[in-house]
Amino acid sequence: MQRSLALALLAGALALPAAATVSYRLNDPAQAARIDGAPVTAFSVDALWRLARVKDAQTARSTVLEEVVLNRLLAGAARTRFDEAQLYAGQRVGFAREVALDDQLVATLRSLYGKEMQQALQQLPGSSLDGLIVEQTKPPAAALDAVFGKPEQLKLEFTLNAEQLARARGIVLLRYTLPSGAGAVTLYDVYRRQNVQGRVALYNRQADFLQQQAKQDLAGRFVLDWSRRQVGEAAVADLRHALAERGEVQALRQQHGIGDDIENTSALLQRLAAEVTPAQVAAYYARHRSEFTRVERVKARHIRVADEQTAQTVYKALAGGADFAATARRYTTAGDGGAPGWIRHEGKPDWLAQLALAQPEGQLSRPIRTPAGPRDEAAWEIVLVEQRVIGYQAPDSEAVRYAASNALARTTAQAQLVSLRKQLLRGAQIDINRSLLDQPLQTLDDAK
Repeated sequence: MQRSLALALLAGALALPAAATVSYRLNDPAQAARIDGAPVTAFSVDALWRLARVKDAQTARSTVLEEVVLNRLLAGAARTRFDEAQLYAGQRVGFAREVALDDQLVATLRSLYGKEMQQALQQLPGSSLDGLIVEQTKPPAAALDAVFGKPEQLKLEFTLNAEQLARARGIVLLRYTLPSGAGAVTLYDVYRRQNVQGRVALYNRQADFLQQQAKQDLAGRFVLDWSRRQVGEAAVADLRHALAERGEVQALRQQHGIGDDIENTSALLQRLAAEVTPAQVAAYYARHRSEFTRVERVKARHIRVADEQTAQTVYKALAGGADFAATARRYTTAGDGGAPGWIRHEGKPDWLAQLALAQPEGQLSRPIRTPAGPRDEAAWEIVLVEQRVIGYQAPDSEAVRYAASNALARTTAQAQLVSLRKQLLRGAQIDINRSLLDQPLQTLDDAK
């Protein structure tokens, strides 16, 4: 609850005006804004606006324009403060970042102009992408061996060195002619686009996969070629820039503890957490004591039987209203007769104690198979917690220190990000094309 509130407050803070110098002198229809003289194309804003409206038809173009402007400022700051390894640390990356960005650009353009692109393909020989292919070749085995090594060689990793990459560049898989000119797709082009699974397929000489990937590469080139001829190379490049900045800002937010996974950490958060003092932890605990509750002890009953069939029979009887104590006396094989009494949360609780401490009060557990060694026979347990006593974690415990330090680190990091955003806006000269606005600006100050 506390974390949700903190994120909500941060979101509000990020939406507050920050005294940006905003003017409305821009009247070039190809430009949506200029930031310190650098253009933001109207094409990028319109493309991202159309995509946003697929999810929410009420999205305003002004909102998207402001997002693009803010992302451009924040992404520039992110690149200044973090190198790529730091910025994206902890993120799972299946594909090279540039490849993933290219794929995102192609997917965006295809979603916007798919129908028109399909019509262009219909005009090609054979009414398909194959009409662009001038020559398609199957690399000889010796050439592939020179790149990947012999197929029977044991591979511990699937990464090519500089010499192997140079050889891959010289192996042409297909030649094509696009309206903008001729070109070729090489083994290097295909290799660089693969994740680990794809590279394994290449090492294993999967010829069909290789050719399919070459055609997929060509399909992406067709999308980019068609788009550049329709809207201009600069517009497509700016859209790619805007998509890249969106990813950079997302990574920057994650560095500062903002994102879907609030359990993720970063070097920044770890450093800030290490700087938290015992006095700050104690003060946090006093303010948020309700966050540190735990089950102190439970009064429980249980029934242990030897096999699953008996366990299911007992469970159905109990679920049907049978008295737990009487049923335990009849069926349980436990030495305590099914009434262990109070179980305390102390030391290292055994398996049954952990189960009882986690069980809701008054709710019958389903039959659970007990842990057993390879030569031991497992039993089956049904647990009923009759009473739970809730207490608080000790204020000087490691659990409290860890939780409080991390919460305080996130608060500090998020405040730093809000401050950075305000600083960037105060120092920026932003010129907006008023004709593209469909509602007043909500985030940038109107400094008319």
